[in-house]
Amino acid sequence: MSVQVCAHCQTTTRQPVVVAIGYGASAGGGTVYACPGCAPTFQQQRDPFDDAGPMSRRRADRHTLPRLPTTG
Repeated sequence: MSVQVCAHCQTTTRQPVVVAIGYGASAGGGTVYACPGCAPTFQQQRDPFDDAGPMSRRRADRHTLPRLPTTG
């Protein structure tokens, strides 16, 4: 692997660890790297391909129409 700059301590490392994937609308995205010492300080990212979790259920509920009360 190539030399990368740690996103936390800003030092170069020959053993970069991928800690996040950055997304951007106009410039695409980028990979965020950290050195092995700083990598545990980053929060674990959600897997964007995992649709079985509770977020997908909430997203599905958001797109349903609310029920109107029945009269009579």
